Amino acid sequence: MESPHGVLEAARSIRPYLAELVGPVAAPPLDARLADALAGMPRDPVAASEAVERLREALFADPATRSFTEALLEDSPRFRPVYVRPSKGSRGGDGPPPSAAGDVGPIEAERFDCPQGNDYTWYREQVGSPVPECPTHSVPVEPEEGRR
Repeated sequence: MESPHGVLEAARSIRPYLAELVGPVAAPPLDARLADALAGMPRDPVAASEAVERLREALFADPATRSFTEALLEDSPRFRPVYVRPSKGSRGGDGPPPSAAGDVGPIEAERFDCPQGNDYTWYREQVGSPVPECPTHSVPVEPEEGRR
């Protein structure tokens, strides 16, 4: 069984990718389902366990979201989408170090979270990419650094 923290991270992190994973028609209802479940996460451990199981079922219902979630869960304890992890051979990877002097290789994507809720995570994959708003709260997401 997956870690509850990993399932929560998967539900937060998959939201920016839903249209790409399940298509533009299926994405909005799934996004709303995930957002509602994350926003209403109970504090009671038993109820929270049941809510995490419902999130897990939603994430594993479609082959594309299942694959995304399984790959994210393999990145324990960081739980990053595969799209934003440094590749093999880069800093933090398993391969040889970069060969050119001064070349540090790919850098890790910066994480941003919704400041008003614990329901949306976005990673800046390229320097200069505009920072989006949380689709739930309509506020710009903020860098993880300094928020925790």
